[in-house]
Amino acid sequence: MDDRPAPVRANRPTTSEEFAYHALRTDILTGRIEAGSRVVQSDVAEQLGVSVTPVREAMRRLHTEGLVELAPHRGATVVRLELAKVREIYDLRILLEPRLVERSLPLFDTGRTKELEKLCDEMDVETGVSHFAELNQRFHDSLVTSDDSWLSRIVTMLRVASSPYVALSLHAVPSLMKVSNAEHRRMLRAFIEQDLDAARELTVHHLSSTVVALEDHL
Repeated sequence: MDDRPAPVRANRPTTSEEFAYHALRTDILTGRIEAGSRVVQSDVAEQLGVSVTPVREAMRRLHTEGLVELAPHRGATVVRLELAKVREIYDLRILLEPRLVERSLPLFDTGRTKELEKLCDEMDVETGVSHFAELNQRFHDSLVTSDDSWLSRIVTMLRVASSPYVALSLHAVPSLMKVSNAEHRRMLRAFIEQDLDAARELTVHHLSSTVVALEDHL
């Protein structure tokens, strides 16, 4: 992709495995490494400045998250995106995320408002899809409070599984970046005003619009 930046190296994790895992995971979730791409461990190790062993362990972790496929003699491949899968993932998100919103809304800390508005401001001027997808992920992670409940865990897993689809929808329809961020601002306003009905409705609409965009490109 033309807008692909170098992997983020700031705040490098304490181990080489953690560093490789976070770098690869970010590149997959934001679409910098495209679905269906073969990931050569020796190339990744050279790019990141680590040995092959931590990259191999990182690949195993990404495999357990469903982001890469591992096959004997073929190595690692980023999972391919399929319309049936995206429909299943988003059907579950549309079912569960309004419930998480309902739980999170009373816990919303207005002290995070400036941080979330800053993310929206950055997305307003961002033209690179990969970086926008990363900011988008940070916004949603910050807006809705995560806890140790099964509901939160399952929603988090579904968000991870859907992240490559988000990147694909933005690459396919770049104008969605502006539309999506306008929805972010409305969602934030609903949280600030503690408007549960609006927050749930906006969450469902936000998820549904991604599915509609993908149906024409998968």
